[in-house]
Amino acid sequence: MTKNTTIANRHGSAVITLPSDTSYLITRTFDAPAELVFKATTTPELVRRWWGFAEDAWVVCDIDLRVGGKWRYLIRHGDDDVGFHGEYREITRPHRLVFTEMYEGVPELPPPDAYPVNTMTLDEVDSVTTMTLLVQHTTNEERDTVLASGMEGGMQVSYDRLEDLVAGGGPASGIAERYRRVAARFSARVNEVPAQAWDNPAPCEGWVARDVVRHLVEWVPAFLSAAGGPTLPTGPSVDDDPAGAWAALNDGIEALLNDPTALATTITHPMAGTHRLDDAIAMFFMGDIVVHTWDIARAAGLDETLDADIVHDMLIGMEPLDEMLRPSGQYGPKVDVPTNADEQTRLIAFTGRHP
Repeated sequence: MTKNTTIANRHGSAVITLPSDTSYLITRTFDAPAELVFKATTTPELVRRWWGFAEDAWVVCDIDLRVGGKWRYLIRHGDDDVGFHGEYREITRPHRLVFTEMYEGVPELPPPDAYPVNTMTLDEVDSVTTMTLLVQHTTNEERDTVLASGMEGGMQVSYDRLEDLVAGGGPASGIAERYRRVAARFSARVNEVPAQAWDNPAPCEGWVARDVVRHLVEWVPAFLSAAGGPTLPTGPSVDDDPAGAWAALNDGIEALLNDPTALATTITHPMAGTHRLDDAIAMFFMGDIVVHTWDIARAAGLDETLDADIVHDMLIGMEPLDEMLRPSGQYGPKVDVPTNADEQTRLIAFTGRHP
């Protein structure tokens, strides 16, 4: 049996049972490891690819994945805006997630302590994961109203799309696609820098434009080496050919992204801890490249526009961690900007740069 046939046979297979008068239980199996299913259900750029109907337009997909963190989805379905929001109560990655969920279309929202509580459990056997989602309401009437709303049809479609995303460990990590978007924009700016502009002052104090590239081609391989990770190829000197030096580093990371076995390995950095290699690329490399894209553009007088979706996801992920990130020394003091500033301006200011 081919993988595609296996996927097709799972479509429409979510089952709803009623364990109590005030709850319902959804059970659905996915051809993917629990880690991928968890990631696809808690990462904004992945949630946008499966939650709801394909023809829906996303307006908001905010996820602050920490205990006490808030989440909100808002989509445009035809002429209607449909929104849900809640709060994370328990997180045991990748096997359990407890969160509240409230539909925003009711005439009057109840207090948060009266929201339905969802408990998602992911049990993996031989890289096949069974998801159970227990939805606990406060009353029988509330539960039955939800069940009678036609929610099952949308649920089946969403889980079918999730299955197609994660099955076989395909694009579910989203990391390769995300990295290529980030790296392509950095490459474009690097390749546009006039020869005489490489010695222009950069936003980072004491740096010139070529030092932005130097930083990346030195610290990324050093990070992997310290973590017992793979060795990246070396390119020309940054002093002789900054664009070529970056291209060599980028090609090395691309090679890792094209090697599923390498991406699944675990690395342990003495300061950053233990991570899968693909998660380390996402957590430690990509954000740095995004911000340094702006640095290169500012130094050389080029287009400073960053990828709006990437900026949005970085901002909502970093702002709640301000007190933890600031003492790390990675960023200077946050720069004050108007409260109505756009998200790119807020992100750049958050990292201590003057937009």
